[in-house]
Amino acid sequence: QFAVLALVILPLLPAGPYGPFGSIRPRSLWVLVLIFSGLNFAGYLAGRAIGPRRGYNLTGVIGGLVSSTAVALRFSIKSREEPAASHGLALGVIGACTVVIVRVLAVTTILRPTVTLALLPYLVPALVMGAVAYGIASRQRPREKEGESLPPSKNPLGLWAAIKMAVAFQLVLLLVPLPKELWGSSAVVVTAALLGLTDMDALTLSMARLDGPDAVALGAVGIAVGLLANTILKLGLSLVLGAVPFRRIAATGLALIAVASAFGLWIGRTL
Repeated sequence: QFAVLALVILPLLPAGPYGPFGSIRPRSLWVLVLIFSGLNFAGYLAGRAIGPRRGYNLTGVIGGLVSSTAVALRFSIKSREEPAASHGLALGVIGACTVVIVRVLAVTTILRPTVTLALLPYLVPALVMGAVAYGIASRQRPREKEGESLPPSKNPLGLWAAIKMAVAFQLVLLLVPLPKELWGSSAVVVTAALLGLTDMDALTLSMARLDGPDAVALGAVGIAVGLLANTILKLGLSLVLGAVPFRRIAATGLALIAVASAFGLWIGRTL
C-alpha cells in the first residue's frame, strides 16, 4: 500500500503551484502525507524488530532528518493510542527536535557557509540543551521485560490520520505569505516565525538565499526565530495531544530546548 502511495499516486499529482500566493502544491502536500504515513510505518517495523519503546525512539531520531514537526504530531497522538510506549515516543520527539538543529546547520553550510557561522551563537545553546535532555531522559528509560510487546497496530500506515494532518498543514501554509504581502520586507522575521511553524526546510532555504547587504544577519535571525516558533508549536502539540506520561517527558525536554533557543536569540542579538 505504501508503494502504491509513493510510486503510483505521487507521480500523477500536479506539482503546482495553485491558489493564493501559489501556496497550494498537490505533489508536495502528498509528500507530506507520505512522511506521516512513513513515520507511522517505520515505527511499526522498528517496534517489531527491536522492541516497542526503543523502536519509537530510533524512529523519532531518524524522522528528525525529515520532519521533526511530523514526528512530534504523530508521536503525541500515538502516545494516547499506545500509552505503554510513551517513554520511547517522548524520547523520539526530543531526539527529532535535536536532530533538526543539526540538519539546519548542515543545509546552511551547503547553501551559504556564512549563514552557518552567523547561526552558531543562536543555535548552539538549543543543540546542547537538546542533547542533554535526551541523555537524561534516556537514562530514565524503564526496562522492557522479556517478551514484552504492545498491542498490534490495526493500521500501520495511519493513512487517514496522515491526510488530515497534511490538510491542516496546508491551511497554515495559505496564511504564511500574508505578513509579507501586508507589510513588505520588514515582516521577514514575522514570516520566518510563521513558516517555521510548518516547514523548517522551506524556511532554511528561503533565509539562506536572501539578498541584500544585511542578508546573512537577517537570514540567521529568521532561521533562529523560526526554530523557536517550531519548538513552541511542538511543545503545544505534546501538551494538548499527548498522554500524561508522554507529556511529562516530551514537554519538559521541549520546554528546555525552547528556553535555550530564546537564550541563543538573546546571545546572537547582543554579539
